Amino acid sequence: YPPPLSHTIMAEDEARHSFDEEGSGDEGEAYGDDGDYDEGAAVTRSRQKHAWLPPGSDAEQQPPFGLDLDQHFLIPGRLMHKAGALVEAVNDFHYAMLNDHPRNEFYSKALEKACAAAPPVVLEIGTGSGLLAMLAARAGAKHVYAIEASNHMAAVATKNIEANGLADKVTVVNLMSTDTVAGRDIPAPANVLVSEILGTLLLGESALQYVADARDRLLAPGAEIVPAGGTQFAALVESKELATITAVDDWSGFDLRHMNSLKDTVSVVFTKQYGFRFSSIEHNVLADPVPIAEVDFYVDGPGCLPEERKFSVQVKQDGICHALLFYWEVYSDRAKTLRMSTDPAETTDNFPRDMQWGQALQLVEDFSDGEQDPPQPLVVKAGEWLDMTVRYSFDSAVFQCHVSRRSQVVD
Repeated sequence: YPPPLSHTIMAEDEARHSFDEEGSGDEGEAYGDDGDYDEGAAVTRSRQKHAWLPPGSDAEQQPPFGLDLDQHFLIPGRLMHKAGALVEAVNDFHYAMLNDHPRNEFYSKALEKACAAAPPVVLEIGTGSGLLAMLAARAGAKHVYAIEASNHMAAVATKNIEANGLADKVTVVNLMSTDTVAGRDIPAPANVLVSEILGTLLLGESALQYVADARDRLLAPGAEIVPAGGTQFAALVESKELATITAVDDWSGFDLRHMNSLKDTVSVVFTKQYGFRFSSIEHNVLADPVPIAEVDFYVDGPGCLPEERKFSVQVKQDGICHALLFYWEVYSDRAKTLRMSTDPAETTDNFPRDMQWGQALQLVEDFSDGEQDPPQPLVVKAGEWLDMTVRYSFDSAVFQCHVSRRSQVVD
């Protein structure tokens, strides 16, 4: 059975695992030379050791597909012995991702620009189907090394590359990028890094960890990185339709509001988990979207965002703030020549994008008079100023927000 929505707090966090190049898990680095516990060192290590692990990765034992089915149920041979997490992931979002044609075009044009000068050696993290690696080869790369953590997916990518006559231009490396060594697994540091390890939350698939690691160990000086950076946005939204599936008032004279004592205003939940496209429901954006995280993949790494940050938001129209809406945009280069976004205003005609990434929501309540049970709606007026407090995880991958009136004190 799927977990309840309340278990999806910081939803991308569910798949994060140990990120430790040594693989030891040793916490000795948290102690100073005098043997005293060093809290700063402990925090630094904590920021570095967690990362999202690709579904079906060889890095951990994965139960095979169909293990939860009755023995007399038919399973095609092509799916036998495949990791269940991999089959689930491919059917959940890979097909939608590959059929997001504007996404593919974004990467195609970005790679054409990155490969326009002397033919570079390109490194891809997480090749999946092999599409981006083949785009790099077509754009003029001297050679492409496509890293893939799953042996089953690496085999699929190899078949796709061979089928397109690019086996002499693209080499699939079946490793985690964090286990890949220049001079051993790839001949030398690469001149271009391309990746698409973006989640529903911009950094939810630990892009900061993986890109920073590859940047420090696997790239030549002056290498280009695609995408170059991105911005995570948060917007206050009103939606009566959203309210009909996230709270209740009354029906036929019966007061049902005490059900709202269980309303989850803590978790960040994907629209896909709710089962709808946000662009398909009526909603009002009550204030200008807030850029709560701006990331430069050329320099930033895990823990680059502060533990907490406060933003001021001025309401533009009267309404009820039912939720915070989260979406992002990324840029092909530092000049932001090309942009790709999950803003629902831009996905109306892109069904695959909403089905692979979509957006995320966090429900909101009013704490003006302290915590109320059941929680009270946050009614806002045009011109009113609100404080938005964002709390980031140690590795900067996920976050949680709190909205309060300007006069409120946020603990």
